[in-house]
Amino acid sequence: MAATTPLVLLHPFPLDAGFWSAVSPYLAADRPVLTPEFPGLGSAPPVPSPGVDAFADEVAALIAREAPGGRAAICGLSLGGYVALAVAARHPERVAALVLADTRAEADTPDAAAGRLVAAASVRSDGPGPFLDDFTPRLVAVGDHASLTAARAIADTQRPESIAQALEALGARTDRVADLPAIDAPTLVLVGEGDILTPMHFAQTLANGIPGAELAVIPVAGHLTALERPDEFAAAVRGFLTRALDGPAEG
Repeated sequence: MAATTPLVLLHPFPLDAGFWSAVSPYLAADRPVLTPEFPGLGSAPPVPSPGVDAFADEVAALIAREAPGGRAAICGLSLGGYVALAVAARHPERVAALVLADTRAEADTPDAAAGRLVAAASVRSDGPGPFLDDFTPRLVAVGDHASLTAARAIADTQRPESIAQALEALGARTDRVADLPAIDAPTLVLVGEGDILTPMHFAQTLANGIPGAELAVIPVAGHLTALERPDEFAAAVRGFLTRALDGPAEG
């Protein structure tokens, strides 16, 4: 695989492509980097009813247009990981390699999905502030005030309706556990040691379910590993992609 295989970075909720600013310069040293945004978040135009699978179709179309040979590596974190798994299931011909960070294959439980609807209604009625006050501290390791401040600054720029719609999309996403054994792209599963939103057992399900997948744990990190520990995150992704796509010539 040529070293010019692009890398698509898919951001978490309730953030946007600015989330990747700490790691994208390092990752872009090896290959072109694309940073699409979930509908309504960041600079992406809103759509009436955004969904994880529909956005995965858009990402696949982007890869078909922009990537040499119509294939790219995809790195998704949290919401971005759900989208990456959907691309792998719906458009496997577009996936040269996968990095699944702080995410899971399982759909929401009925109670969790109902909770997302309650949260969406709260965002619409009261604004996003109370929801973000409760949610964003759970995104980072305890005591990491710098990462919490950075994440909240991005979250505060999002449209309230887009946050509400993204919550609804998260609750309605497809369960991908049964799809894992069919993934034949090289895969790295990353998880923060202190991730309380998608903890270790979800990462192990991904690593055990995808043939040949690697599992790496980033210490002193919560859910937003690329923001909290950018050096470790970038090193893990670069090393994996060099092995998976470029071979020994690049190293």
